[in-house]
Amino acid sequence: GGRVEFVTEPKTKLKFPGEYCTRDRTTDCAPLGGVGVRVKRVAGIPVRVYAVGLYVDLRAARAAVGDRFVGGRAVDVAKDPSLFAAVLSSPDVEKTVRLVLARDVDSSKIRDALSERLKPVLGAGSPSLKEFEGYFDGIMFKKGQSVTFSAVKGALHTSVLGTCVGVIADPALCVALFDVYLGANPVVPGAKQSLGERMAGFVTE
Repeated sequence: GGRVEFVTEPKTKLKFPGEYCTRDRTTDCAPLGGVGVRVKRVAGIPVRVYAVGLYVDLRAARAAVGDRFVGGRAVDVAKDPSLFAAVLSSPDVEKTVRLVLARDVDSSKIRDALSERLKPVLGAGSPSLKEFEGYFDGIMFKKGQSVTFSAVKGALHTSVLGTCVGVIADPALCVALFDVYLGANPVVPGAKQSLGERMAGFVTE
């Protein structure tokens, strides 16, 4: 036992662990709930930038929403904005987003794309945002390398190339960053959709 199965994202063939353990957890780790591909248009041509894997602690998500969805139709609950809002806003629901690069990318491009979404929420002068942006200084990502963000008790843990580069204790940063993937305007809609389906099966029973 104990061996983690890997899941392959079909379009990029990039692999994700079937579960993700935050901090010193070795059991009850969050399962992979959804995968998808971030596509960006460059000169009108769609380019695959990275594959994304979304991990959410399903038991904690169930506790966060209580019994409100019990007996509901999973197909409806999977799309319910209040399900995602509860998971996003609760610091007790551990969640992780893992990006695996589908091409060689200068890290500043990833930083700028995320900052564009974070700045309006946190403010341009946010110390948390400044620290977060600093994680990406001078790194050239190669295809297959990863960046992982985990929200644990209101603190954002960031790992670059498998090494933890910092922890920022700021619940607003956690919500803003995960809103990019779980919010009303997700950058990888397919990943959010499959996560919604996974969570719906868990919260309707």
